[in-house]
Amino acid sequence: GDQLDLHHETTAAAYTMLQDFVTDAQHRELKCVRIIHGKGLRSQAGPVLKSMVHQALREHSSVLAFTTCKPTHGGSGAVDVLLKLS
Repeated sequence: GDQLDLHHETTAAAYTMLQDFVTDAQHRELKCVRIIHGKGLRSQAGPVLKSMVHQALREHSSVLAFTTCKPTHGGSGAVDVLLKLS
């Protein structure tokens, strides 16, 4: 499936990119996408992108569910997202 890599983005930019990505994925009738937010290991404030991504996905009307990826697919630095079909 498609994936969005938010590494090195600001929280504000990443939020906008996430919203656009999910909307676009829905228009293309994709059922599952991956969002790579990183583990926040280099961030002094901790995993801010990860927290923002999880919050944004919980609030998004098109998202059915999301789960942390398997270690081979990014582990806790990425999530697989299940989308409602419009």
